[in-house]
Amino acid sequence: MNGTLLLGALGLKKLVKQILLFIFPTVLLIAGCGSNPPVLTEQQEVAIQFNQRGETAFRRGDYAQALQEYQGALAIHRSVENVAGIATELLNLSVVHRRLGDKTAAQTALDQILTEGSPAFSAGQKAEAAYRKAGFYLDDGNETEARSWVNKALEYCHGCGAEGRLYNLLARMALAGQAQEAMNHARRALVLNRNAGDKNEEANSLRLIADAAFKLEDFKTAQQSYDDALRLDKDTGAATKIALDLMGLGRSVARQGRRSEAIEYFQRAYSVSEGAGDAKAMDDAAVEMKQLTP
Repeated sequence: MNGTLLLGALGLKKLVKQILLFIFPTVLLIAGCGSNPPVLTEQQEVAIQFNQRGETAFRRGDYAQALQEYQGALAIHRSVENVAGIATELLNLSVVHRRLGDKTAAQTALDQILTEGSPAFSAGQKAEAAYRKAGFYLDDGNETEARSWVNKALEYCHGCGAEGRLYNLLARMALAGQAQEAMNHARRALVLNRNAGDKNEEANSLRLIADAAFKLEDFKTAQQSYDDALRLDKDTGAATKIALDLMGLGRSVARQGRRSEAIEYFQRAYSVSEGAGDAKAMDDAAVEMKQLTP
């Protein structure tokens, strides 16, 4: 779950947008052993095709088409009681419904995984559903419910491999008013994500550490952590996060009195955002440059 955090005073609404920005649908994978690929049934092949078409439609912003494709995959998985496939498509549908503005349908999709009468779903699948519920509640401004669902996700997630992501979310939630708590959660998340080999979430942890350090006025630590996050984000080609790293670097060095260096970082952030077609991020970078220009 694809965070993008801005520095300084951060409102809940901005915080949430950054959490949800990186919640994407899941690509259906069929596990095999060793070097021998699994033999797929015709139904499995069709379900995978539905899933892949859904992902393609989602990434180009055609959410109505994505909805149809994921529903098609879900129907096939239900017809053969493929629990892993059912969970994957319900998670995907929750994201698509949110993008289409149907919050009730999004919650209903997740509830089908979390219902007590659904013992077939694994603890890891329930942890993922609870994690997404937390993000959706935070999106709606209900921080109390969001915290509750993060804690439920942690209860489900005993060795499920997603703990780092969950502690990143806790760090983001704490960042607005409890910078030291955010720092503690982010450092714990960093260790978990490194151990899990999750480079995307590792970069998110580093950015959260930087954000917390900036709020605590430890600008050198902030600078170093943004720089570390930037190297990882460049490896994954995440333009939005690269721009945020550069913005963070600019703000951090500016607070150390290095104005010309800060302007260079803001110029780079502007260029990256321009290439990504992100007008809002371009405006943010332009404002920072104007403030530093005599």
